[in-house]
Amino acid sequence: MDCSDVDLCNRLVEIDRYSVTCPVCSGSAMVVVHSYSDSKGDSTAIVTLKCEHCGFKASDAAPLYEVDDAVCIDVRIERDADLSTILFLPSQVDVEIPKLGVAVEARSIRIGSIVTVDALLHYIADSIEVSCSGELGCGRVVERLRELASGVVSEPVTVYIKSLFSPLKVLRSYREGNYRYC
Repeated sequence: MDCSDVDLCNRLVEIDRYSVTCPVCSGSAMVVVHSYSDSKGDSTAIVTLKCEHCGFKASDAAPLYEVDDAVCIDVRIERDADLSTILFLPSQVDVEIPKLGVAVEARSIRIGSIVTVDALLHYIADSIEVSCSGELGCGRVVERLRELASGVVSEPVTVYIKSLFSPLKVLRSYREGNYRYC
């Protein structure tokens, strides 16, 4: 690491380094985990992955402090307006939709920080569809997710979103009472 910025180098500490299989080319890639301490004393884990063979790069960051804010949100979808609820999601969340038999683990969701509920449902449908490979009932779940994301709300559905590290937040709701923090 180039330490031309001495203050940055004093705050950034390598914790671990290990080799993994590249998710793009199946070559050998390197994962490096750093801890960064900011001026307030809060620490953040920074994880980077880089493949020397194909050039693929990925990174993620997660705070390493106690979270005082909500780490779980239940969003109830009863009408079309509920799909426009705007959420702040950290990079790793678990999502469950029990009524549809859907559970997506943290490493599967990489949608972005600020999303609407309908975008989240479309993303989950796309992710499930890729891994379906003809499983009985899987196609119907994807179809129902797409219908729901498109505004076809035949019966109320609750989406449970839980963060592993960071707080979640409803940035905007267009209907009173369609969500709660847990």
